[in-house]
This record gives sequence, structure tokens and C-alpha cells, in this order.
Amino acid sequence: MIKIRIAREGRVDCRAILRTKLSSAQVWGQLRDFHTFARQEFFHAKVEIEGGTPRPGAKLDLSHRFFLFRVHRVGRICRWEEGEGFAFSDLSKKSLFAGFPHIFSYRLTPVLPSGCDIEIRVAGRWTTRFLPRWIVWLWLRWIMQFAVQQVRNNLLLYQVWLARRAPRVYGFGRYTLR
Repeated sequence: MIKIRIAREGRVDCRAILRTKLSSAQVWGQLRDFHTFARQEFFHAKVEIEGGTPRPGAKLDLSHRFFLFRVHRVGRICRWEEGEGFAFSDLSKKSLFAGFPHIFSYRLTPVLPSGCDIEIRVAGRWTTRFLPRWIVWLWLRWIMQFAVQQVRNNLLLYQVWLARRAPRVYGFGRYTLR
């Protein structure tokens, strides 16, 4: 489920909840690969972390790519909570108030009996005022759908890998093969 809200003054809040049968610990084991999951947005081609290790306050260099166009942006890891999620900013190098400044975040919530919800959220300010809100809504919907699908695909590949690792037991009467 994806929800997108755009206020008259340009404030944007996009949220998606992805439910998986994997435990929070299993999902966090994948999600904590910051380089992979910070690039789930369509434009994020490359993400470099100051010092190489994700931690709160670490500076980011974000390389955006859209067909032939490339834009370098900056940010910081705003939140890094082991086992729960992370958030990072994505800002224009020109100004804090240009080029859709926003925060991209993931948050895990355990769901009983086993499994978890993954909240993917983008919150910021739309700065291109000449575009009608319905066009901005469609654009953001497309970006969010892409990000959700990328996360879903990554976790499905992980589930396939887990299934292949599981020992198989074949029964032949009293005998079993492992």
C-alpha cells in the first residue's frame, strides 16, 4: 500500500508498507547493506559514505542518474538504529531549499507470528512550483512504486537463497536422505 500526500505549500509525505514473512532480524540482515538499500530509489546510482561505515551523522555523496543526466547531491545518515532501520537526507549541493530536499527512510516493525512490516518513507518539500500537484503525485507514485518493487525483489532473492540452503529430507520408508 502506497500513500502520497502533497500539501499546498509543497510538503511531501510518501509512505509504503511492505509485509514480508521474513523475521525482522532476517530483513535487517539484508537492509543494513546501506549501499544496496539506499540505491532503491530510481535515481540513486551511487552512494558513498564518509568513512565507509554507516552511522548517524556520516556525510553522504549521492550520485543521481536519469538517462543522460547526472547530478551530484549530498546528505547525511540521520538515523541508524540496529535492527530497526535507518534514514538519510538527499539534498541539493546548491541550496537546502532547491531540488526536492528530502529524507528517505526504512523502519522495521515485527508482526506476529513471524514476519515484519517494512515502512519505506520519503518526506520533503517539492520545490518545483510550476508543476500541477497531480503531475507531482504521479511522478512520486512512480518513484515509490519502483523503490517498493526493488526492495520486494531483493527480499524475494534472499528468500530463494534461504530455501536453497535448507536441508531437504526425502523419505523412503525407514530410510531418509539428507
